Amino acid sequence: MRRIAPLLMLTLILSCTPKYIIDHGRPVRPLDLPKDDAAHYTAQMEWWYYTGHLRADDGTEYGFEVTFFKRLTGEDRAPACLFRMPAHWIKEVAMLGHFAVTDLDQKKFKAAEIHNLARQWKADPDHYHVAINGWSAEAKEGSHMVSASMCGYSVDLKLTPNKAAALNGPGGILDKGVNTNYYYSYTNMGVEGTITVKGKKKTVTGKAWMDHEFGPMSLLSKKIGWDWFSIQLENNTELMIYLIKENDSVVPHSGGNYVDAEGKTRLLALSDIEVTSTAAWTSPKTKAVYPARWTIAIKPLNLLLHVKPMLAEQELTLNPVTYWEGAVTVEGSAGGQAVAGRGYIELVGYDKKSSFDKYKHTTK
Repeated sequence: MRRIAPLLMLTLILSCTPKYIIDHGRPVRPLDLPKDDAAHYTAQMEWWYYTGHLRADDGTEYGFEVTFFKRLTGEDRAPACLFRMPAHWIKEVAMLGHFAVTDLDQKKFKAAEIHNLARQWKADPDHYHVAINGWSAEAKEGSHMVSASMCGYSVDLKLTPNKAAALNGPGGILDKGVNTNYYYSYTNMGVEGTITVKGKKKTVTGKAWMDHEFGPMSLLSKKIGWDWFSIQLENNTELMIYLIKENDSVVPHSGGNYVDAEGKTRLLALSDIEVTSTAAWTSPKTKAVYPARWTIAIKPLNLLLHVKPMLAEQELTLNPVTYWEGAVTVEGSAGGQAVAGRGYIELVGYDKKSSFDKYKHTTK
């Protein structure tokens, strides 16, 4: 018995020790791409985010979102119903996927999620390949191969960057006020592949946007939300805006970037950006009130844009929070010349019943 007791104590100690050590230090080294497309096991939170517009060979059009989230749970606590045990006792690496389709022909929106609890998964640190069961994103010969499926819809897409990645901050390091993380975007990706709609496979082409962000991301202890805009204009330029909100006030570190036709990135400060909401939409599911149309002015670029959703109902009532993520159309002027385009907008924090605030008890 005397020999068994130390072994039991050692087993208990080891079971309480997370496998991965989270780096909470401010990022220093610049991004190294494409190496940093792959997973990072010192980053508390990491996500790979694809949105885009597809046109099928029969003329039908679709918006899509495929997203993978990865979180190291070593500093989290499981919910109170599980006696607040360390979350890594359940799963050292938590992964979640979201897939959504905006079916513009049928004027329908559908979304689904998948997690890695009791499922096969991958987040390779040496080669960009993330997967949960049949959902996956992988780098192959300079392109990203993306697949996801849900009842009624599936996509198998090849996305190829037409421009180098836009670094959202010096060296790809972005101070957002609430945290400092690595963040970059492939703002212009050509798309080819297939979409299957109710069993019918269609060949599609289109354009997509990919965001990758990773770091400590201490969002869950605050009342955080954001408005995020990704806009692809027909003059081969792109605009990204992020308005981060804490307690409904825009954080001064908010901003964005502009990518010109040659691929050169210009960082934008909050003072360069003016976003005005000109309409609202109330969700019949959650009763959350979202902005529904916008006027965007970028003063240094002489850019004025009017943005509206392609479909009002594009709300995702999924874990960990409810949010609106939707396909939009864009019209306006750039340098006095008429311009048009498409984009995606993400709105987080509008459903007060489903916010990050309810997850306070899960953080250390």
